Amino acid sequence: MNVVITGCSKGIGHELVKIWSKNHMVYGISRNREKLESLKASLTNPRNFNYLSKDIVNLNQNDIDDFVKDSKVDVLVNNAGHLINKPFVEIEYDDYRELMDVNFWGAFNLSQLLVKKLSNAKGQIINISSMGGINYTSKFPGLSLYSSSKAALSVFTECLAVELKTEQIKVNALALGAVETEMLNSAFPGYVADTKAHEMASFIVEFANSASNIINGQVIRVSKSNP
Repeated sequence: MNVVITGCSKGIGHELVKIWSKNHMVYGISRNREKLESLKASLTNPRNFNYLSKDIVNLNQNDIDDFVKDSKVDVLVNNAGHLINKPFVEIEYDDYRELMDVNFWGAFNLSQLLVKKLSNAKGQIINISSMGGINYTSKFPGLSLYSSSKAALSVFTECLAVELKTEQIKVNALALGAVETEMLNSAFPGYVADTKAHEMASFIVEFANSASNIINGQVIRVSKSNP
């Protein structure tokens, strides 16, 4: 199986690489080359991990085809995310572009670039969304832009599942609650989540291996707690 994971230099993406690379080929994308190199060196089977140190926002078809030479990709996990914790009245257009480029366009772009390889494998796309992007859940000051970007990702998931049905590609989103990561600490300094990054990564792998075979176009809440 071939798996592509974005935002894999830390947090949940980092843990996904560690799990999947034990038995499958993993292609990781992140801007932080140093952390990618360190991750590769720490793996049980480092030969099962190739990485590309580039910004997902600016990747093109040639970049992807040179990176993933296999004709099939079984799983794409759009995990890369960015957070800006800033009061609504202070948010500027540059903040919007910076955050939406990563959280929304990054997933859009990678899905588009890999659609042929995913189709060849009758594969799946898993978008990592957030409870903050779900209607009628708790919302928090300073996170209006972040939560809105995740809401866009959730609706994109539903739309893409319809568009790619003829390609036999399944598309789902996991709306995560609090997970102990650097991003959570940026949003809620000092808060300690019950769920650790490796626990959530294990859930995502299990979802990809089982539930995704019968689920399509869903935004699934995965939350033990939502601060």
